[in-house]
Amino acid sequence: MKIKTRLSLLFSAIFGIILLAFIIVIYHVYSNKCHDIYFDRLHINAALKVDLIDGEIIDPNILHLLYENAPENYVPQVAIYDKDRKTVYHDKQNLLSKNEVQKVINQTLTKGECRLWYNNYQIYSFLIEGSKGDYVVTATGYDENGFDQLQTLKIVLCIAYLIIMLFIIFALRIFIRQAFSPISLMVDKVKNITKSQQLDIRLDEGNQKDELSELAVTFNQMLTKIETSFEAQKQFFYNISHELRTPLAAIITELELSKSKDMKRENYEESIDLALHDAKRLAKLYTGLLDMAKTNYRRSEIAMHEVRLDELLLEVCRKIQKYNSTYTANLFFDKEECDDDRLVSILGNEYLLSVAFSNIIDNGCKYSPDKMCEVHISYESSRVIIRIVDHGIGIKEDEQSSIFTPFFRGSNKDFTQGNGIGLSLSRKIIEIHDGSITFESKPGLSIFHVSLRNIFPE
Repeated sequence: MKIKTRLSLLFSAIFGIILLAFIIVIYHVYSNKCHDIYFDRLHINAALKVDLIDGEIIDPNILHLLYENAPENYVPQVAIYDKDRKTVYHDKQNLLSKNEVQKVINQTLTKGECRLWYNNYQIYSFLIEGSKGDYVVTATGYDENGFDQLQTLKIVLCIAYLIIMLFIIFALRIFIRQAFSPISLMVDKVKNITKSQQLDIRLDEGNQKDELSELAVTFNQMLTKIETSFEAQKQFFYNISHELRTPLAAIITELELSKSKDMKRENYEESIDLALHDAKRLAKLYTGLLDMAKTNYRRSEIAMHEVRLDELLLEVCRKIQKYNSTYTANLFFDKEECDDDRLVSILGNEYLLSVAFSNIIDNGCKYSPDKMCEVHISYESSRVIIRIVDHGIGIKEDEQSSIFTPFFRGSNKDFTQGNGIGLSLSRKIIEIHDGSITFESKPGLSIFHVSLRNIFPE
C-alpha cells in the first residue's frame, strides 16, 4: 500500500472517530436535556393536580373522569398517595405493580424525589406538602414529541456525518496528492536519471527551506559524489589501460623481433633484458594497484598495532638501497636519538606504512641527480614528524597541487620512468593512519612533511 493511500485512510479514520465522538456527545447532551425538560413537565403537571385536589377546587372523582379517557401517550398519568401509602387519587391504572409502587414511595420518602425509567416511560416521583398533609406524587408519561425529535436528530446527525466524511476523504485525497506531488516529481526525475544514466541531471531544490528541499539538496549532493566517482573511475581505467598498454606492447615487440630473425647471443640477451625490464614495470604497477585497493578498506578492516617509526624508516632505507645500488637514503634524528620508543611509536599497519614511505623516499632518490634522499624524524608532544628531503629538479608550482592525483605525472616525467601511483597511494595510507602529508618544492629542493599521531603522547 502506498504512503498516500495509507495516510488518507489513517487521517480519515482519525477524523471519523473524532467526529463520531463529537456527534455522540452532542446527541447525548441534547437527549438528556429533552428528558430533563419532560421530567419538569411531569413535575408541573402533577403539582397542579395536587393543588386542585388538596384545595378542594375539584372533586377527585370528577378529575378522574376527565383524564380517564385521555390518550395515554400524550397526557401524563398522575397518582397521589398520602403518608400512609393510601391512594388519594390516580388518573389511570398505574403501569407499575404494587410492589414497584411501594418501592418508589419508599425511595421518595427517603430522598424527597426520584426519577425513574420504565421501558420508554418516564416516572417522576416527589414529596409535596399540602394543606391537609404531605403527599407522595408520581407522574408517568411517554415523551412522544421528545422521542420524535431525538429520532429526527439522530437521522440528521448520521446524514451529516456521512456527508462530512465523504467531503473529508475527498479533501484529504486532494491535499495529500498535492503534498506528495513534489515527491512524485522527484521519483519521476530519478527514474529518468536511472534510465538515461545522465548523472549530471539534478532535482529541483525548491525554496531550500522545507524538508523536501533538504531531501533534494542531499540527493543532488549524492549525485555529485556519484558523478565524481564515475568520472574518477573512468579516468582510472583509462590511465590503467594506458599504463598497461605501453610495457605490454614493448614486450610483445621485443619477443616478436627476437622470434622473427636470427640474432647474436648479445642481441638476444639485450631483447630479454628489455622484456624483463618492462615485465618488472608491469609487476610494480600490479603491486601498486593491489596496495591502492587495500587503502580503500575501512580502517576497522586493517590490522593495526604499535609501530616504531625510526626502526621502520631504517628498514625502508636499507631495502631501497639494496634494490637499487645507485640510491642513497640517510636517516637523521632532528633531536637527540630517541631512547624512549614511545615518543616515535604510532598505531598503524607496518606493511602499508612501509609502502607509503618507500614510495616517497624512492621518488626523492629517483628525481635527484645525485640519487640521494634525506629522511629526518622528530617528535612533539602528540605527533611524530617525518621530513623527506631531496635536492632534485623539483616540481613546477602550478603542478604541485596535482602530485597526489592518481596517475598524474608532471612535466619532468621524461627525467625518469614511473606510473604516477606512488604518491597518491602514500597520501591515502597516511590519511588512513589519521595523519597528514604536505609538499613544498623549488628548483634544487623538495620536501615532504608527514605528521602522524603519537600513540603515547606526553
